[in-house]
Amino acid sequence: MKTSTLFAVCGIVCGLTAVSLGFAGKPWQAGLFGLAAGVWNIATLIMERRGGDDD
Repeated sequence: MKTSTLFAVCGIVCGLTAVSLGFAGKPWQAGLFGLAAGVWNIATLIMERRGGDDD
């Protein structure tokens, strides 16, 4: 599995966790997971732009 694919999966998982925590009424935990999702997505974009084969 490529590293960028793994980063994208982590970003999606963090985003879904943030949404579920938000609906559960835990705003600061949701904010932290939302921030983590953003960081994973930025890392994914950087990995894709590098163009390296990261197997």
